[in-house]
Amino acid sequence: SEDAQFGLSEINWGILPGGGASKVAGELMSMRKAMYHALLGENLTGRQAEAAGLVNEAFPADQLEARVTEVANKLLKKNWEALKATKDAMRRVREMTYDDAEDYLIRAQEALNWHDKSDGRHRGMQQFLDDKTYKPGLGEYDKSK
Repeated sequence: SEDAQFGLSEINWGILPGGGASKVAGELMSMRKAMYHALLGENLTGRQAEAAGLVNEAFPADQLEARVTEVANKLLKKNWEALKATKDAMRRVREMTYDDAEDYLIRAQEALNWHDKSDGRHRGMQQFLDDKTYKPGLGEYDKSK
């Protein structure tokens, strides 16, 4: 929510940001912003955390539950095997060279094709190419077909 409080206040106690906070802040925010907040030890509001890249969205508290439900419902429409593989791939390729990432993603897609019991890739492609009922970028394919 916009009212949430985030902080790297450890500097105020004379200690280093612990619990992975300095690593996470440095990965999610620009290093300059992470350093700024870690050195000052001041809290950020939810809106400031959004602007800094620490969180995706900040909403007024009275709209938060509706937005969380909306996002959850969107995720529920996705192929869960593809969601899992995408999360894994996004994390793994982060530190790879472009060529290594490309090779990894080809192998990961082949593994997804093999392990996806719902045959999502085939069904999505069929709905796009044959049925003309799916338009990439404008939603997800219909998992029930």
